[in-house]
This record gives sequence, structure tokens and C-alpha cells, in this order.
Amino acid sequence: MIRSARQIIRREKWRLRPLKRLVLPFRNLKRRIITLDSLVRRKPLPRIEKSTVHYLAVQARGPAIEIYPAEPVQSLPHPFGEKEDRVGFSEPAHVFELENIDFWARYGGSVVTSDNRLLADLSPEVWGIDNHPIFSTFRLPKSRLLHGRTAICVTPEAPGNYYHWVFDLLPRVALLKEVAGGFDGFDQILINGSGALYEKPSLAALGVPSSKVLHVDGQHRFRILRATIPSMDHSSKIVAPWKIRVLRKMRDALFGRPHSTPERIYVSRERAAVRRVVNETKLEPMLREAGFDLIEVESLPWAEQVRWFSNVDVVIAPHGAALANIGFCQPNTLVGEIGTRAGYREFYWRLASSGSLRYRFFKARPRIELALGTRRAVENEDMIIDEQELKKFLREL
Repeated sequence: MIRSARQIIRREKWRLRPLKRLVLPFRNLKRRIITLDSLVRRKPLPRIEKSTVHYLAVQARGPAIEIYPAEPVQSLPHPFGEKEDRVGFSEPAHVFELENIDFWARYGGSVVTSDNRLLADLSPEVWGIDNHPIFSTFRLPKSRLLHGRTAICVTPEAPGNYYHWVFDLLPRVALLKEVAGGFDGFDQILINGSGALYEKPSLAALGVPSSKVLHVDGQHRFRILRATIPSMDHSSKIVAPWKIRVLRKMRDALFGRPHSTPERIYVSRERAAVRRVVNETKLEPMLREAGFDLIEVESLPWAEQVRWFSNVDVVIAPHGAALANIGFCQPNTLVGEIGTRAGYREFYWRLASSGSLRYRFFKARPRIELALGTRRAVENEDMIIDEQELKKFLREL
């Protein structure tokens, strides 16, 4: 029970960012105490190395293999006209080979080299590398030695978050496959998961043998003799196009190219805890008349989710993790995202830009009405859709 509570806290840690001013002073105090203790015991804390590529080039401690270079991405028109159409570049993707490292599997992992360098771009921390818990934890978990060649795919936010699993963890696993020509050359693959039903089948779709997967969390720490680590994408602005190519390759391996007539789907959030469409039942006849099938992603096996999204011409859905499945859509699919103005997040607009999809945003209003007739749009509040506006939206598809 305690372990489950810890996993929930780590998974939802990003929601605590507003409490940073309260948490960090306490963490900094712990860091000072640990720093003094390290001086007394003559065991210095790790030094921060910001770039693994630079570190390996200077120290000549192993290769940094570039798998995908930076790619240009043309942004689609912003739904609120706040940003001009522009071209940006994704981050290049690398795979690193390191020897004799210390790896702590907390959050997205921490990588400390044999010469006591903390590799910042492989040791993510939501509050910044200077505030990494490795500097403020009195007692780290006991280290266990791993022999052979170990692949590390511990990825921040991936446990229990479908979007981050699909667009952060799975592409990193694909980088391992690319560099090694498969997974036979690895003795174990470290992955942090939550046991969600989509994890095993999605890894299997990439060809990962379940016998090689070692599930880890913050209670695990290792001394790894030979480590292979794919880079992390630290850009929140652009979804790397190669990630979408990986997902589409997985889709084609599962189902081949679609042959039937493309479908239209509406993804319901009726069973979700937040961001539900309150008047969805009233809208069903209108949606069905326009040729839409209504589906609940939560009730479908993972492969069935992929099948639905792989053969659609139009998908409409309230903002939520189920829209991560548009990564499996064919180019030119129209994505209609429903949400409130104040709760709008650009994830799927960016994803549509990188995946050569079409994108429309349908603005709903939040259900909450406060005193004096004022309205407050909250990010996760349930929504109400205007029937006439939806009718107009559907006619324009």
C-alpha cells in the first residue's frame, strides 16, 4: 500500500509544481546537510554534466550514436491565432553506450558515471537538475550489480500516463531496436511502468521479449557494467516526426495498410473522472446522423484502439490521453479536439503538425457557474457543447 502511494505521488508530481516555493527550501536544507556530510566522509556529491553528447566527446568514454537528426516541422495554424505559422526543428535522437554507471530508477532515472558526473539530460527532474533528489536524499536505495548489457528506458511521467507512454517511452524503446537490430543483444531492459493494460501489448508490438523486461521504480538502484541508454526528448514545443513514424510502423505491423472505407469516430469520456461532455447523450443522434461511431477507448484492448484510429477519416474527442492514439492515424486525418478556452493545451495541435494531420478545435463551455453569474473555466472541468455550434461544425467537415 505504501509503495502504491509512492507511485501515485511520483506519477502526479507535476501537479505539485505550484508548491515549489514551499518544497524547495526544505530540499535545499537537506542538500546542505548532505553536502557537509559528504565532505566529512570524503565522498563528494556528483558534479552536473549538462550534455551527454558533449561529455562522451570530451571524455571519450563511449559512443553517442545519432539515430535521427533534427527535422523541420511546419506548425499548423493555431486555433486561437496566437502564434504565426512557423517552422521549428525537433531534437536529434541518440543512443549512448556507457560503462560502469550508477543508475537510480526514481522518476525518469538518474545516471552517475564512473567519474562521478550526473548526466543531466538523462536524469530528468521536474524542478530542475539543481534540485535533483540525488542531492537531497539522505540514504539512497542499496545498489545491485547488473552484469551483461543493460538497456535503460526508464522514462519520466510514463507510468500511468498513456500519452507519455506512447510518445516518450515507446519511441525510446524503438531507438534501442534501431541501434542493436533487435533486442537479443540485451540481457535486461529496465522499464518503469504502472501495470496498465496497454503496456505489455504495446511493448510486444515493438518486438520486446517479456522475459527481458525488468520493471523498476524509485526503490531500485543499480551498478551497471554496460549500459545502453536512448536519449530523452526535452522539447515541449515540437513532437519529433520520427516518433510518429515509429507508431505508424507499429500500426502497419499489427494490421497492415487499411483497406476498408475510412470511418468517423467520436471518443466518449463518459467513464472519465474529469473533462466529460455533460450533454453528450443529447448529441449522439446528431453525431450518428453525420456518420460517426461512438467509442469508449477505456473499454477497448490496446490493439483495438490502434485499429480504430488507424482507419479513420475524422476523429472528434474531448481533450484527454485517448487522443494520443492519433499518432496511429493516416496522414490527412482530421482531428477535432473539444475543450474549453482556459483549459486548452497545445499537445495535440503540435502532434497534428508533426504527423501531417488536419486539426480543428471545438470550443465548449465549462459546466461550473459561480455566484453573480460569472463563469470560471477550469482545466479539468466537465463541459457543455452548444448543439447548434456542433451542427455547424459537423456540416463544415
